[in-house]
Amino acid sequence: MDTGLVDQQKDDESSTSGSTLSAQQFYQHDPLLVLLKDKFRLNDLWIIAGVIVFPGGFFLISWLGWASKGRVWTLGDTLSALLLTFVIFPLLFLIYLLVPVSIAGLFNTLRTTGVIGEPRRHQPGSETYEHFVQQLITWMDTGWWTAAAVVILVFYVYYRLLLIEPRISSPIPYWYRVGAIVMYLPLMYAACMSVVRLLLSLVFTNWLFYFFTIQVKPLHPDGSGGLGALGRILWVSVAIMLWDALLLGAAWLSNNLHWFSLLEMILLAAIYVALTPALLIGWLVFPHRVMVRARDEALQPMADEFQQALMQSLSSTEHDTRTIVAETRRLATLKQRFDLVCDTFPTWPLEVNALSRLVATVVRLVFHKRVFFFPNLTGDRAAVDFYNHTISPRTFLVSSSTYNNPILHLGWRRRSVALPGLNSNSPLCS
Repeated sequence: MDTGLVDQQKDDESSTSGSTLSAQQFYQHDPLLVLLKDKFRLNDLWIIAGVIVFPGGFFLISWLGWASKGRVWTLGDTLSALLLTFVIFPLLFLIYLLVPVSIAGLFNTLRTTGVIGEPRRHQPGSETYEHFVQQLITWMDTGWWTAAAVVILVFYVYYRLLLIEPRISSPIPYWYRVGAIVMYLPLMYAACMSVVRLLLSLVFTNWLFYFFTIQVKPLHPDGSGGLGALGRILWVSVAIMLWDALLLGAAWLSNNLHWFSLLEMILLAAIYVALTPALLIGWLVFPHRVMVRARDEALQPMADEFQQALMQSLSSTEHDTRTIVAETRRLATLKQRFDLVCDTFPTWPLEVNALSRLVATVVRLVFHKRVFFFPNLTGDRAAVDFYNHTISPRTFLVSSSTYNNPILHLGWRRRSVALPGLNSNSPLCS
């Protein structure tokens, strides 16, 4: 008896350990990350410091050293150089280091919290979670992504050296600019690999929700039904969008230095425009639909019970006061339980306060508060001040500092669920 229990416990532990992911499993075919983390075993802080010292120092010496030779160095150029050296380059490598850790933590947390249930029966050829994890590792850790990134870098080098650099009238020698391009190639490689890993994790996360039942836990401490791990990788996605926006800003500040050609700036803007909604929809809207479906599945038996009790009450031949009161109390109790479960179930993978901060961050990235002005009745311009204002646990408002009424509503409303026999205009569930 005891031997059987021990064997069963060992089998459970081996199954759990077999599906537990580590960050190293995602970058074994990434030579740069293997060199930094596995071969040299460098701490993240040392890697970030190296990113500031080597390419950043090379950048500052090159441009500041030749700034006085026939070119006017403006304040915008100085701000752009400092922004690139101390913010953009370190932020990029920080994202590059955090993405594999965040992906492993996401799937491990979903598995540990018990959110991932059994495979859906209506799916043909349902696979186990262990097989799903192996597919994730196979797609994430493949040499094809490294080869694709190298091909992109080679095309970029030829583009810069043959089409852009010969046309630039710069006091900096051509050979030094070539060295700068070569120095920045690891940064571009890190950007390519980070975007690929984020998009793959986004696809596989939604496949996980499609092939497996999701068991939302209403009272989980993360405030998101056990799906709070999605919030951490969502903030990594916001960081990479912020990095793209800062890079465009740095290029605009020093457009006289020709760091980026017009085609490169258009490409960066197109990537930002395409990547931003894709990441936000993938990490917010799709999980939201899954959580709503899980809540509706939990509420459906209660709605059926209410329907049955209502039909019994309407078809009852007993019209005395005691029977009517008892049936009315039962219906009220069923409705109260329905409302309690409905309000308890979270329907977003982020807590309300975190979601408000996320929306405010994206709004500030896309629309700076000094850009938009709204004319008032006298024709003067009133600047709009964006800030977080939580009216209720399910409402987020962006308000005007000039007017009292809200000018923009960024939130979600409680969805009306009509129960049989009740007023359909009365919202019972969101």
